[in-house]
Amino acid sequence: MRPLYVSPTGRGGVDFGIQNILRAVRRAGMPGAELLRLRELYNFAPFLIQRGLPPRWYAGFDIIQGRSRVAFALRAPGRPLVTTVHHLTTDPELQPYSSLQQRIFYRLVESRYDGWSIRAADAVVCVSRYTQRQVEATYGRRDTVLIYDGMDTEVFVPPPGMARRDDGLPPRPERIRLLFIGNRTRRKGFDLLSKIMDALPDEYVLYYNGGFQDTGALPTHPRMVNIGLPDRAGLVAAYQSCDIMLFPSRLEGFGIAPAEAMLCGRPVVTTDISALPEVVDDGENGFLCPRNDVAAYAAAVRRLGEDAMLRRRFGEHGREKIVRSFGYEQLGQGFATLYRRLVG
Repeated sequence: MRPLYVSPTGRGGVDFGIQNILRAVRRAGMPGAELLRLRELYNFAPFLIQRGLPPRWYAGFDIIQGRSRVAFALRAPGRPLVTTVHHLTTDPELQPYSSLQQRIFYRLVESRYDGWSIRAADAVVCVSRYTQRQVEATYGRRDTVLIYDGMDTEVFVPPPGMARRDDGLPPRPERIRLLFIGNRTRRKGFDLLSKIMDALPDEYVLYYNGGFQDTGALPTHPRMVNIGLPDRAGLVAAYQSCDIMLFPSRLEGFGIAPAEAMLCGRPVVTTDISALPEVVDDGENGFLCPRNDVAAYAAAVRRLGEDAMLRRRFGEHGREKIVRSFGYEQLGQGFATLYRRLVG
């Protein structure tokens, strides 16, 4: 069986998600699976996709799959169409953290793309139970399939003995290293980071990645260090070289970055909203805080920062959970089962 994934170049977790699906289904016994990359423009004008593809672009493939923003434009004769919903930008919980221009685009344009794809697809895959509930509430489709995002458990691994590496982040004298991975947007809670750092002792430093999206003038802090855009190996090294992942996101369809950090044996401080409680177990492998509660985030970070044994115990529990529930095996087998049902 040969699935074809069609995806315009993206920026963020959705782009990583489609790459994880490709790797996982290949490991699940479908080495002929392919990813067709398109120009980023098609994220905003997917109705032009068919014009940009060669004749019979689908020949040799059994399944066509794309994210919900573009899948409606990928219909091919005799091939079942699968769409994946990572999160819905029309989610009311997202609106306060979107610009006016974003809200207009989400409501007038992207919600239609999502709706067309969800109605047109032979199967709709959601990456979390939270996303499933959103799809049913917004578009009324109740037969969605839950297949959680999956991480490469053989690449994202803890350092030997769970000890912190010291070569994966720029050297600083501070005792406790925090790490934030995500786009520099309000949805990800980037604007809260400097406030949280103000509430932490001087021996705490926060490293953050450059991100694909920059919302303009963003807060800075003398103990916040930009590490740019690390590649996959650099990202693993960064996780292994921190003590705690701080992720004060306001909305997540799944939460790839916290799951990757947990695979690397690192406890997570994040938010008790949307799909994040499906990934992080409060008090077992991380702490879930009320959204926007700077004092709660800082208190959770300090509790972990002052207790090395607690960090280790949380890290071990987190690694075990992600391997058990969110590895490539469950991801690849989930799609293989779905494809067999569709193709018959």
